[in-house]
Amino acid sequence: MKKKRQYGFIYFLLIILSIMVLYPFFFAIITSLKTVDEYALNKLALPVVFYHGNYFRVLFTLNLLQYLTNTIITVAIGLVFYLLVCSTAGLAFGKFKFSGRLIIFSLVLFFMIFPQMVIAGELYQLLAKMKLLNTRTGIIMAWVSYFAPFGTYIMTTYFTGVPREIIESAKMDNANVFQLFALIMLPIAKPMLGTIGIIGTLSMWNELPFSMLMLQNDNIRTLTIGITLLKGEYGLPIPSLSAAVIISSAVPFVLYLFFQDFIAMNATAGSVKG
Repeated sequence: MKKKRQYGFIYFLLIILSIMVLYPFFFAIITSLKTVDEYALNKLALPVVFYHGNYFRVLFTLNLLQYLTNTIITVAIGLVFYLLVCSTAGLAFGKFKFSGRLIIFSLVLFFMIFPQMVIAGELYQLLAKMKLLNTRTGIIMAWVSYFAPFGTYIMTTYFTGVPREIIESAKMDNANVFQLFALIMLPIAKPMLGTIGIIGTLSMWNELPFSMLMLQNDNIRTLTIGITLLKGEYGLPIPSLSAAVIISSAVPFVLYLFFQDFIAMNATAGSVKG
């Protein structure tokens, strides 16, 4: 009986926390489906008639569709380089021994403590000298350089825990470094790649300071800039802003559903015979 009460209390707390987390999203959805007049009359109730005009307005009239397309393209390309940098660096730091390894790894961790605004000015000047302002290449380089240290740390700790026997077996089969990385270590690290893929996608998708500073051309601006400018430039009502927020959160949510299948613990359990 005591355990049932404890479990009941835990479930009750989990339900309360779930409601607290999900209600803002639910409120944004029902608000995005209301007209301005209906929202003014009753902010909390469900919409009497589901109004889809807010989505059409922000997507087509206010150019949010172009910002969404720009973000999908830029984040997709950036994610490829992000995963490549994190996985290769993580393997090097986690399993290979070379001179200065600990010093370099410590420097990578040291760069994680700097807020974006602290390095934004220097990064802006560097990209300006390289003529990469207002380009996807420039913002991708900024994203990868800033977000990769955390992903590298995660991959390093993961590869450190991979049994050494796997690498020794690969060496006995005359596998080179590239074969070891592509054919053995990457499949083993698939769960952790899914984890940092979610982290990297959300980080780049929601990033604003670098994008606001380095993307002045409206043709390549990202979704976060678009929503910020829409609010300031057009003075959008709450229902339209809610529609823009729902659109912005839809793609990361779908990506999370895709990546969660790759997240599993103990991926290497049983890979080495005792």
